[in-house]
Parts: sequence; C-alpha cells; structure tokens
Amino acid sequence: MDTKPPAKQRRRYRPLDVKTWFEGFLRLIGWILVIILSVITGALLVLYEIKILNRHDTDFRDMHFDQRITNDINNRYHKNFLLAEQCSNPDPVYFPGQTDLFPTAEPLGLNLMAADGNPWTEILPVCKPVIVLECTNILTAACNSTREALYDAVGIQLTSGTPYINCIRAGRVRVGATSVPAGRPISLVAYLEDAIMPYDTLVINSPFEINTTQVQEFVDRVATAVNSSSVDYVQPSTQLSSGIYLAGVQVVASLELLAGARRNLRAVPPWTVVSNLWPWPGMNKRCKNSGKNPAYHISGNVNITIPGFSLAHPDDTLIALTVAGGTMLLAAWNVAPLAPKSQELGGSTDVTVSYLSGVQVAIGQVPLLGPCAGWQFSADPSDVHLAYTEHWRGSLADLQAGTTFRPIVDQMVTVDVRDVAAPRSFALPSYGGMYYIFCAFGMAFIWMVSNGLILFIIILVWWNIRSNKGLPPIIYRYMKKYRGW
Repeated sequence: MDTKPPAKQRRRYRPLDVKTWFEGFLRLIGWILVIILSVITGALLVLYEIKILNRHDTDFRDMHFDQRITNDINNRYHKNFLLAEQCSNPDPVYFPGQTDLFPTAEPLGLNLMAADGNPWTEILPVCKPVIVLECTNILTAACNSTREALYDAVGIQLTSGTPYINCIRAGRVRVGATSVPAGRPISLVAYLEDAIMPYDTLVINSPFEINTTQVQEFVDRVATAVNSSSVDYVQPSTQLSSGIYLAGVQVVASLELLAGARRNLRAVPPWTVVSNLWPWPGMNKRCKNSGKNPAYHISGNVNITIPGFSLAHPDDTLIALTVAGGTMLLAAWNVAPLAPKSQELGGSTDVTVSYLSGVQVAIGQVPLLGPCAGWQFSADPSDVHLAYTEHWRGSLADLQAGTTFRPIVDQMVTVDVRDVAAPRSFALPSYGGMYYIFCAFGMAFIWMVSNGLILFIIILVWWNIRSNKGLPPIIYRYMKKYRGW
C-alpha cells in the first residue's frame, strides 16, 4: 500500500523574515540610504543658504528695511502735498454756499483707506487752525473793518489769491467768515485743526476802534497752538490745483490718486506681501506705514494758444508754466530728426516739427530754504516730461530757408504735477532662498518619519532572527508560557 508523503505545510508570510543580521541589513540598506541622503541633502541645502545665499538674502532684507524707513519719511513730506491742496487758505472774503467751515478728514473725492479696510491714519492731512470771522452781515462796514485788522495780524492780503504779506504768520493759520444770527457781537473764533469746539474766542466790542495789539496777541496764541510736527510747513495762499497756469491761462486741475497703497510692491511666491516675509526690525513687529503708501498727483488740462513757430526765433516759442508761485519755461515747439544719424554727411536731413500737447513736472517743498520758499520745481531732468504732437515733416533746409507755422489757437494741453516726495515704485531683488529652506524642511520630514519607523523595523528583524533560530522572542521573560525556560 502506497503511502503519500505528508504535504508540506506552507509557512505563513512574515515581513522581513530573515535569519541573520547581515541578511536584514541587505533588506534595509535602501531605507538606511534614504535616511543618510536626506540628512546629507538637508545639511547641504542649509549650508548653501547660510554660506552662499546669506549675502543675497541680507541684501533683500536690508533693502526692504531701508525702503520702509524712507517710506515713513516720504509719507511725512508727501503729506505736505495733500495739505497744500486740501488745507490752503480759501477765498478769505466770503464763501457762497459753504456750509462746512472745516475740510474733511481726507481730500475731496478720495478714499484714504488702507488695503485692510482700516482708516489711513498715518497720512490723513491735519489742517492748521482756522480763525472764523463771525458777523451778522459780513459785508457791512463794521465787519470789513474787523476783517482788515484780522488779515493784517494774520499776514494775508484782503484780495483773494494774492501772496502772503508775512508767509510765516499767514502759513500758521487760515481764515474764514460766516454769518451768525442777529444780536450776536462780531467775534473772532479759533478752531484747532479739525476740532468742533472753539479753541479761543475774541469779541470785538468796538469794530471801528479795534485794539490791534489785542488782535495780534489772539492770532499769536492760535498760531503757537500748531502741532509741533507741522512747524516747518506753511499753508500756501491758494490750493496747488488752483495755482497752475500755462501760458497765462489757469489749468483746470484736481487732486487724484496716482498709485495705490501697495504700489505693486509684492514679494516673490509663495509670499504675497513683503511685510509678511520680513517683519523687521525685531522680527516681531512691522515698521510703521509699511505697505500703506499711496501717491497722489494733480492732473488737469488747459486750452492755450501755441505761439507761431520760426526757426530763426526760438525764444518766441517759449511759454511759462507756473505752479505754486514757481515758474518754468517750456518749449511750445520741438524739432527732431526723422531718421537715425546714419545718413550721409552733407545730405538732406528730414525733421519733424511738433507742438506741445502734454506736460509732466514734479514739485516739492524744500524745508532747507525756509518756510517761505514754498514749493520748488524739481531740478532733476527725469522729473520733467514733455509730450509733443507732430505737425509737419520735411527737410531741415526748408526750415532754415524760412518756413514758419501760424499759431495754433485753442490747443488742449494736459498738465500733470507730481510730488517729488511721493513714494516711488520699489522693486526688490529676486529672492529664491526660501525654496532651499523648504527643501531642507522636506528632507528633515523624511528623516524624521524614516527614523521613527526604522526603530520598529529593527525590532521586527531581531524578533524574526531569534524565531528562525528556535530562540524565544526578545520579550520571552515577560511571557507566562516561557516562565522557567
């Protein structure tokens, strides 16, 4: 009788079922290499970041830090640009239809809000004190007598829009006038900045026999109440937008937003805001005004007569641009070569003759020249841009022979007045160091996970080696069935 050999019992699968430590090492060598390579790669990335990219990263951080320091200064001086437009002395005689004696907390038509929706308190213009002349009828002789004494003490003239008599005194306060109910005496009421309650009041009991010393002392008290941060700033006699003239014609202009809060200042991906990347100094707070720096400009247009053109009399084509009392001469015509300078010497040269169609200039307050210097044109040629529209093209010989052009009547010219202290566009260098840090973090994560698992893997290998050698498990002393083994 044939007997079949007993079927071999299939051995149950066990992970890492090895018999020796060498065999276990061969099974785990790939895992061990991953751990070693992650440590080496992460160390090299950090070393590269610290030793090689450190200077580049420092430049990135320092440039942004310097920009935020100068940004605060720019905002302080650019604030004067807003003050000169919003807080200048209006018509000091009478304001028909005016119901609000105080300027709004922001330029008219503009919404000074930060990107996060909070009020823009860092650059809100704070106007100088205003002295309001209160009369029952401000056109009476008694009121005019009081007005004359007030204007003389303040340092402004009776005629609206004329320069100050004393720019230091007149620039410290503003004047206004309003009608009050009958029965109230003629009074001078002072309001500090945009306060609602009066700061001081002077009652004029004898308007035809005014004590000028008393009025002078009253104005002095109000003038000395100016915020110390505004001492160097003097209010212009007229708004900046109202004091722009081209060829003797007033430009119809207004204050407008030129660049928003961020001014296209962005960090490289994955960051979106630079201040989130480098909250310096202290690394725990952001610099004041960081990322909150809009720029404003005054823009408008005017219809003027372009003077006649003659190549023999170029000075006759100069027209004057006046801004805040300063004057700059501009060329109403421009002659430019039509082709590059690659033509043969002695050959005929074609040119284009163009007339003025656009002006862009920059002005700024110069504190070093004193408060009465007011606003000056920027001397930097890059701040002056003139746009011309082509009118004629031909040979230079024809112009030299006496070709002339008649005046162009009612030609519209756009005028753009910018502030040299306005925050400029700012570009940071390309920064890629964060990607090395991210890679190092990734390698550290791989090392951490691998190290945690390798401890359990080594225990499993040890367990299998003892089991395959017929030895009890590594924890047999704590098991009941091996008690006494």
